[in-house]
Amino acid sequence: MNLKLQILIVTTALLIMRTMPVAQAQQTQSEPSIADSEGKNSVASNTTNIHLSKIDGRHWLVGSDGKPFFAHGITHVGNVRSKYDFVDISTACRKLGFNAYGYGCPRELRSDMPYFESWNHLVPISMYRDKRTHKFPDIFDPKEQARIEAGVEANCKKSKDNPNCIGYSWTDLATWPLENKEKRNWVDFIRGLPNNAPGQKAYQTFLNTWEGDDDKARDQAFLRLIAREYFRVVGEANKKYDPDHLIFGDRLSFYTYDADVLKEMLPWVDAIAFQPHFWGPFPKKELDAIYELSGKPILICDFSIRFKDGEKDVRNWKLADDSVAAGKAYTQYVKAALDTEYILGVFWCNPIDSSKGFGKTGVKQGFFADGLRERPGLHAAVEKLNAYRIEVTPNR
Repeated sequence: MNLKLQILIVTTALLIMRTMPVAQAQQTQSEPSIADSEGKNSVASNTTNIHLSKIDGRHWLVGSDGKPFFAHGITHVGNVRSKYDFVDISTACRKLGFNAYGYGCPRELRSDMPYFESWNHLVPISMYRDKRTHKFPDIFDPKEQARIEAGVEANCKKSKDNPNCIGYSWTDLATWPLENKEKRNWVDFIRGLPNNAPGQKAYQTFLNTWEGDDDKARDQAFLRLIAREYFRVVGEANKKYDPDHLIFGDRLSFYTYDADVLKEMLPWVDAIAFQPHFWGPFPKKELDAIYELSGKPILICDFSIRFKDGEKDVRNWKLADDSVAAGKAYTQYVKAALDTEYILGVFWCNPIDSSKGFGKTGVKQGFFADGLRERPGLHAAVEKLNAYRIEVTPNR
C-alpha cells in the first residue's frame, strides 16, 4: 500500500470519528490544489475589502478603494503604548511614507491605515516559547477544537467589518519540524497521550494502516495528518466567521518550514506569511521555491536589518555596522522584493527598543530611536524607498 493511499485511508477514518459537525467540506487528498495561474483568491473574494489581484504578471494587494499597493510598515506597533501616544507613532510612520501596519496593530490605529490581523495564543507552539508557555494541544479532541473555534470567532469579530484589515495570520513560527532546536514535536506529544485520548486513538488508527519500518517516514506521515486536522479546524473557523478577508495562515520561517505542512495549509489560505532571516541579501532562491510549490504570493510579515547600537545587547546572527549601513541593506532588500512577481509587502520588526519576552535576555531593537527620534541614515533611506515603492506601483 503506497503512502498517499495510507494517508487517505486514515483521513477517512478520522472524518468518521469526529463528533463535531463540519461547517465546510475540505479536500482530503494528500496533495492539495494550489492557486490558479492568474493568482485569484482561493478564499476571500469580496472586493469591497482588501483583496488580491495580478496586474501585468505581478501579484498585488488591492485596497477597498480599488487601488493596488505594496504593504510597507512596522509590526508590533502596540509596543509603544506605555511610552507614546498613538497619534505620535502614526505621524512618525506616515512622515516616512509607510502605508500599513504589521501584526500587533492596536485597536486605536486600525482606522488609520491598512493593518495585518493575527493571533498567537490559541495554539501556543511558537518555537521561541519557553517550556512553561509552549503547549501542544490534542488537535483531534473535539473539546480542543471547540476552544480554538471560539477563539478564532472572538478574533474575527475585531476585524471582520473593518475594510482596513489586510487579512489574518495564525500561529507564529510554530514548532512543525520533527527535528528542531527545542527537541520537542507534535508527533511525540500525541504519541504520549493516554489510551483514551482522541489523539492517541487517531494515532493508533494511523498505525493500523502504516506499512514499513522507517520510523522517520512514519512520523512525518502522521505529522502531515496533524497539520491537516489543525489547518482544517482553524481554516474552517476563520472562513466561517470572516469569509471576506484574506487568510495567510501560520507565519512561517526557514527554521519552522516543512513542505508537507505547507501543502496541508494551502487549501485554506490566499497567501503565505513568512518571516525570513533578519539580514540580507534578499533570499530569492529560497522564496522562489516556496512560491513555486505553493502558487501563492508571499507577505514578508516580520523582518529587519539589525545593527550595532552602542552597548545595547542586540542579539542577531549578523549585525550591520550602524543604522546607515542598515538603511542601505534594507533598501536593497525591499527593492529586490518589489522586483519579484509574488512579494506583497514587507514589515519591519518593532517600532521601539523593547525586551525580547519569554524570559529571553537582550534588546529587541526598534526602528525608531528613543523619543521616536530618527535613526541616522536608516530613516532617510526608508523615506526614499517609499517614494520608489509608490513610483513602481501600478496607477489605476
